[in-house]
Amino acid sequence: MRVVVFSDVHGNVVALEAVLDAIRQDAAPDALFMAGDLALLGPRPAESLALLRSLDDTRFVMGNTDKYILDRGVHTEEIDFTRSLLSIDDLNFMESLPFEQRLEVAPGHELLVVHANPRDLEEPIKPGSADAVIRPLFEGVTADVVAFGHYHVPFVRQLDGWLLVDVASVGMPRDNDQRAVYVILTWDGRVWHVEHRRVPFDMEYVARDYVAVGYPNAEEAAQRLLAARY
Repeated sequence: MRVVVFSDVHGNVVALEAVLDAIRQDAAPDALFMAGDLALLGPRPAESLALLRSLDDTRFVMGNTDKYILDRGVHTEEIDFTRSLLSIDDLNFMESLPFEQRLEVAPGHELLVVHANPRDLEEPIKPGSADAVIRPLFEGVTADVVAFGHYHVPFVRQLDGWLLVDVASVGMPRDNDQRAVYVILTWDGRVWHVEHRRVPFDMEYVARDYVAVGYPNAEEAAQRLLAARY
């Protein structure tokens, strides 16, 4: 079984299009998951959400920035800008997103997809996080593979009986590599295999687009994107 997981589009429709093109060029996955953070922080939130919603048979989870958009008590220039461009139907779709998705590939072998970790939408799992610090986040988790985004850095690590896979970010890379990332998880009937795929996109165009659309603090946002580090 071949499963594709991507995450953290953050309103970057150019990167999203590049990743979807790359996925289509390969064999169609048996399952496709999107691990949250759909629209906030990029110049094209409505276009990104429209493209995501057009994907048939894609299973979504909610991200922390999706929750910020939905919380009418939270206001920043970036949130208000993004919220103003989304329709009621868009917001209703985001409201419907679940916290997690699961896929059992064989008895005793299950994939769990969440945004940040199996407990909440905020606490990041980092490549160097101490086992003792993140172990409580996995108490009671029966899946043997947990895929997530949120931290925007691709990595794979083993924690006790769990294989942890950060699928990283489509729209906002942060490990000094300007390419978008998605992950392919393959179950061969015995073990899981993990492959991160990097996809180039026109980052300079997206940086200019922040200014073109009147994004709040556009120059700062563009520089953060181009640096691929924050």
